[in-house]
Formats: sequence, C-alpha cells, structure tokens
Amino acid sequence: MPPAFGLFWDVDGTMAETEGDGHRRAFNAAFAERGLPWRWSMAGYGELLQISGGEERLRHWLATAPPGAPGDQAGQWAMAAELQERKQVHYGRIVAAGALVPRPGVVRLIQAAAAAGWRQWIVTTSSSRAVEALLCTQPFQPLGSAFCGRVCGEDVTRKKPDPQAYGMALRQSGLAPRQVVALEDSPHGLEAARRAGLRCLVTPGRVTGNRRFVGAAAVVDHLGDGPRQPATVLAGPALGSQPHVDLAYLQRLLQGSPSPVSPAPPGP
Repeated sequence: MPPAFGLFWDVDGTMAETEGDGHRRAFNAAFAERGLPWRWSMAGYGELLQISGGEERLRHWLATAPPGAPGDQAGQWAMAAELQERKQVHYGRIVAAGALVPRPGVVRLIQAAAAAGWRQWIVTTSSSRAVEALLCTQPFQPLGSAFCGRVCGEDVTRKKPDPQAYGMALRQSGLAPRQVVALEDSPHGLEAARRAGLRCLVTPGRVTGNRRFVGAAAVVDHLGDGPRQPATVLAGPALGSQPHVDLAYLQRLLQGSPSPVSPAPPGP
C-alpha cells in the first residue's frame, strides 16, 4: 500500500482572497450599519490580521478607543460580539454574490490530491459558518467532498499562531506530521504549522504579501494554473518541469529537511 499523504488547507487568503475582499468589506458594512465612523483600509486591515479571529480582532480594535467605542471592557466585548454577528451576515451576502473566487491553482490541486487519495483537511481560525458560506458557492461547492474534515475557530480554545488546530487535525486524520503539507498565507499560519511539526507551503495574498515567512518549506506567489498562470517560487525548491505546484512538488517538500521549529517574526 502506498504511503498516505495529507494536505491541510487554511482558508482565508489561501484558498481565496477572502481577507481584503470579503471579511474587511463585511466589517466595514457592519460598522456603517451601526452608524460607526470606522472604515478599515486594506493596509490597516493587514496590520489587524496579526490578531487571529474576527471577534478577537474587534476586541483589540475597540480597546484602542476609536470614536464611538465603549469605555469599559464589558461594553467593548459586547459590541465586538454584536458587530461580529452582523459582519458574518454581510460576509455571507458578499460570498453569495460571487465576489470571491478561488486563487490560481486551488481547484486544480484539491482535485488532483483527492484523485490521488491524499487526505485533505480544512484547518482555519475562521468560524465554521464563514467556511460553510464559502464552500456552498460556485466554484467552491464541488470541492467540499474532497475534504475529510474541518477544524474551525470554534473548535479550539487557542487560535493560530498556536498549533492547537493543527494538532487536532493531525489526531483526527491519523496522519503524522512527516506526511502532511500545510498551505498557509500568513506568518501566524506558518508559525502554527511549524509548531505542530508540519512543513508549510506559503502562498502570500494581497494582504500578507509584504510579510516575512521564515522557516517555510517554500513560498510561491500562488499555486499556478498551467502556462497561462504560472507560479513563481519566491523561496524554496524550484518547481521543475511543471509551471505550477503539483503533488510531486509537495512530496519533494516532505522529503526535505524540516527547519528548526521556532516562532517566525510577524513583522514586515
């Protein structure tokens, strides 16, 4: 029997440009609906992404005392919960309108891994509600059956860069770290994967593209989709004869020597 391999997929920024084009817009819509004078820019939201989790991000923002924020922590946390709930509604509408599409090579690689029998899991700090909203729309919907399971934000008590979510996925999948490649787009995701002992392929998105990714097995601008959308390796092994990340490339990453496991700096 051939050895089992696994792919653990982050969602936001990795499978689609959901951060700036989806979640940020949804937050701003929730602020406007509440009559609050806040609008998160792309650059500002990129900084806020150093806080994992939408509600946690809101708590952090409210604690900086923007105009209209409650002055006490209890009020801030209550407002954060309310805004997060409204943000989820707006995000669902953005997704349903077809505003978010897979990044290059995502559909191809998920389908190729499924056909080869690789075990694929979603491992994200996003809520299961947000993940379900994305996977229920075209062209993501046909991909749902390729995943053996999901670990989402509400399944863990500590979010990325803590490795808890990846540890949970490893236990539930029955795979060992040496069998799995994690796909991430952010320094926090990379750190979580590395602390779980996984090799990590990073595909920075528009919001995270100016970050450093110390210790990644490889960094590519995207996964690539044939000669019309070739992938570019920014760090790590060359792709070889194919202009995109394929299963053979991922196996090469698994065969490489793992880098020392230590927190990667989140700064630009």
